[in-house]
Amino acid sequence: MINETRLVQAFLDLVRIDSPSGHEEAIGTELMEHFAALGGAVVRDEHGNVIARWSGASSAPGNWLMLSAHMDTVGQDTGIQSQIREGVIYSDGTTILGGDDKSGVAAILETLHTLQETGQPHPPLEVVISVGEELGLRGVRLLDKSKLRARRGYVLDAGGPIGTIVTSAPSQDSLQITVYGKKAHAGSAPELGINAIRVASEAIAAMPLGRIDAETTANIGVIEGGIATNIVPDLVRIRGEARSRDNARLAAQTAAMRAAFETAATRHSARVDFSVTRAYNTYAWTAETPVVAAAIAAARKLGFTPTLKGSGGGSDANIYAAAGITCAVLSTGMADVHTPQEHIAIADMTDATRLLFEIVTSSEYLIPNT
Repeated sequence: MINETRLVQAFLDLVRIDSPSGHEEAIGTELMEHFAALGGAVVRDEHGNVIARWSGASSAPGNWLMLSAHMDTVGQDTGIQSQIREGVIYSDGTTILGGDDKSGVAAILETLHTLQETGQPHPPLEVVISVGEELGLRGVRLLDKSKLRARRGYVLDAGGPIGTIVTSAPSQDSLQITVYGKKAHAGSAPELGINAIRVASEAIAAMPLGRIDAETTANIGVIEGGIATNIVPDLVRIRGEARSRDNARLAAQTAAMRAAFETAATRHSARVDFSVTRAYNTYAWTAETPVVAAAIAAARKLGFTPTLKGSGGGSDANIYAAAGITCAVLSTGMADVHTPQEHIAIADMTDATRLLFEIVTSSEYLIPNT
């Protein structure tokens, strides 16, 4: 029933619309028009998130089902040119493709098209397409979750074989660090200065980074400082992160990173400001969690192997979970995301849409929640 040609064309059309995070106006307008044409009641909040709703076979309170994806793309790539080679969609190799997460958006659009064409019963549907996901889940963080009707749903925003279901994701601490040293002339009086770059470098070299354990990672991603080679630098700003699916391990990792900066600063009589912001919190579902169980059943019915996995990255599902909305994250088949090698097989995107349609039309969602 899924129209593969229409699905692929929708994806290619979406890819052509420039939508780096913070620049989603055009694609948001396009999506509102699509949803309205499909009979949805559509709104766009003050942050740019697009929300659309369709009544279904049951209007019982609490029986709404959410389908969600994000419309923004990572980085600042624009003018994306897609290519199809041997059944796989790529960019031209100079930019990302944007399958993260326009493949999820396209799958939702095609599911809605197919529901309209077939008239197949479905629960009341609430579709949320967010902005700024690549900027720390910004759009859904700002979204007024109290206005959402669904208490469970699916986020189409993962890779891996079709049938992959993300059932847990980490908490993330975002780190902002400033090291204060002391200026001096680097040629005539370097001993009078305190080199903030050296302090930061020693701290970074001393701390645990990368893969810490099976559930925990850490990274220093940005370092900025210095004015000229003949000035001992007195200021360095650093941005980093730590993530873990275990909050105790996350606390220990963040503490270790703080201690490394404080130790290096003390050694050189420098000063450090270490600020921690919790970007999002972990969640964990099981095979018995209703949204997961429904996805497993649908995958098996279609002949896919359901695979439950924990993710090392956050998604909008983290924010939904904190608001009491249980969402499983489904694979669309996207691969090598955030790189010029990003690609998605047409067969995978089609199968991801078939799976979503099967979930949405399964009898489990046509009765009220209890």
